[in-house]
Amino acid sequence: MKKATAILWIFVMAACLHVSAYAADDMKAKVKALKPKDFPTQQIEFVVVYNVGGGMDLTARVLAKYVEKYIDNRVIVINKTGGGGVIGHTYLATMAKNDGYSVDILNNALWNDSLLRVEGKWSHKNMEPVIFINNDPRTWVVTTDGKLKDKSVKELIEIGKKEPRTLKAGVVTGTSSEYIIDAIEMTTGAKYLRVPFQGGAPAFIALLGGHIDFFLQYLPEYKPHLEAGKVKVIAVCSEERDKINFSNVPTLNEVMGRDDLLSQSWRFAAVPKGVPRDRIRYLEAAIDAALHDPECIKDFETTGCPIGIKYLNAKQTADAAERYFKMDRDFLVKTGRLSK
Repeated sequence: MKKATAILWIFVMAACLHVSAYAADDMKAKVKALKPKDFPTQQIEFVVVYNVGGGMDLTARVLAKYVEKYIDNRVIVINKTGGGGVIGHTYLATMAKNDGYSVDILNNALWNDSLLRVEGKWSHKNMEPVIFINNDPRTWVVTTDGKLKDKSVKELIEIGKKEPRTLKAGVVTGTSSEYIIDAIEMTTGAKYLRVPFQGGAPAFIALLGGHIDFFLQYLPEYKPHLEAGKVKVIAVCSEERDKINFSNVPTLNEVMGRDDLLSQSWRFAAVPKGVPRDRIRYLEAAIDAALHDPECIKDFETTGCPIGIKYLNAKQTADAAERYFKMDRDFLVKTGRLSK
């Protein structure tokens, strides 16, 4: 009986693999049907404006691996770092060629830079969205062996009020990790000593080394350390609790009694404005095929940041990006960083 069951299971698995292979072939055919005659003829670059090892970099590398599966060209990840992302964003918005070979893996930090740090030299509209990837909220992280290991967010706020600037907060300059600290300080009167970093990966190394006391970070950047028990999450900067990863952890809005303390990495692929429409359609189809690949979905789940439930196409992604741009702009005005 056991032998018969085992044989049946083998046949079931083989059938599943056959269906999966057929689905992949079908998706590959759909992508190929949209391929322009003259594109691509060389490798495609996925450009990330942050350091290797961070959440944006991990996203790009997982995605690149599976896009290659559906096209006949290599896809490599290029990190153009500096200035907390503004150097890379400026390159993408003003210097990258609009030929489709530079595909930019971006998040909402793009429009924060366009609003605050480039003095009107370029706009977030210099980039044209291609497809949505996923949404990853920041989490308030402390180590499990540091002085804050038993503290809640409320207690950290009280320390910031009673002993101003004694707690070191890691921030990535010009990102929501810094703006959330702004809002907390303005609302409560607490004050923290800010330690700036160029990306999430170096900030997390500093956290583990005891050089900073807390950091607002994305789960993919520290998931192995969470699983190893080296860090813990005391708040999530999202609209609702993260029921998948941190069901018992409150949102920062819950703690603060507010509804506007949101910090997220809303990730999408984009290209410089002016790329021919047929090339955009091809890139959209290739990335969409990768995002629907079961193995790609599993790899993203492993990072702790699954692919978005809603697969947004180029137009839907552009519309959603504009909505989030307006939300973030309103938040910057409210916190005093941006004038009306």
